[in-house]
Amino acid sequence: MKIAFFGTWEFSKNILDDLLKDSRVDLKLVVSQPDKPVWRKKILEKTPVKILAEENNIEVLQPEKLLKNIDFLDYLDSLELDFILVVAYWKIVPKRVLNSAKYWCINLHWSILPDYRWASPIQEAVKNWDKKTGLTVMFMSKWMDEWDILKIEEIDIDKDDKTQDIFDKFESFWAELAVSTLEEIKLWKIKATPQNNEKATYCSKISKEDWEVNFSNQTSSEIYNKYRAYHNWPWIYVFYNNVKLNIETCEIFDENVEIPIYGVLEKDAINGHLYIPWKVIKINKKTIWIICFDKKILILRQVKLAGKKSMDIISFINGNKGFLDYEF
Repeated sequence: MKIAFFGTWEFSKNILDDLLKDSRVDLKLVVSQPDKPVWRKKILEKTPVKILAEENNIEVLQPEKLLKNIDFLDYLDSLELDFILVVAYWKIVPKRVLNSAKYWCINLHWSILPDYRWASPIQEAVKNWDKKTGLTVMFMSKWMDEWDILKIEEIDIDKDDKTQDIFDKFESFWAELAVSTLEEIKLWKIKATPQNNEKATYCSKISKEDWEVNFSNQTSSEIYNKYRAYHNWPWIYVFYNNVKLNIETCEIFDENVEIPIYGVLEKDAINGHLYIPWKVIKINKKTIWIICFDKKILILRQVKLAGKKSMDIISFINGNKGFLDYEF
């Protein structure tokens, strides 16, 4: 099968890596977003997909625009592609590109469509404490994530799974799912199913407000699920003395564990401390708690203050004594 692959970031790179090892795939072209300047020096940085393609001597094109790009469109036509496979390309693909492959253009989307269309479906599923998610293979249209479904492979979301854990689960089968679907399309062995647009839900591009934590109006579960959703990138954070503090590792108590202060009133005291919601409490030499809005406990393990290195919570407190008893 002659394929062009459209993708940009790390997750699409991992799928491309699997496709390169598949003897059923004849990869003719990789298309990625243009290199972008990073950091203060504004040095152009290659996309992960481009780096991998170049390492394997695969032609890479990075058009600024696809619509009315005659040279690019004519070149696509000349390749006589069977399929175009799009994975986290993050650009609108116009109809003229969709029509350039013999068997149309196929997209992988990280949700059980029509749930969680658009930009951040895995983070949304984790943040909402969903028990399942899935990988959807679909025909692609100019309307994002709205076209007919070919296959869905569902997976369980365990209670402590983070976003990267979900991608790791997908990685075990995503290339095989994609290629086997393409084969079935060629042999007319698969039937597309229209989506029920009335049941569609949507997720937006992640913003700074999404990963900020507020102990005064968010429950322990809401905070922990945000932590799971945004672990590794971009991290959840609070402001400590007006400086951004990333919470890199945290836990909540299991509901079956007996907690000496579970459900106490604000004036109750243990070990000489007043247990006030939103206050940082040192329980012992290795345990730092924060009481959340629902009077349940979040345990801090690893933090990073803006401009400083990542630290375990005890090392951080040793250098920031005012953090103990701090009220958020």
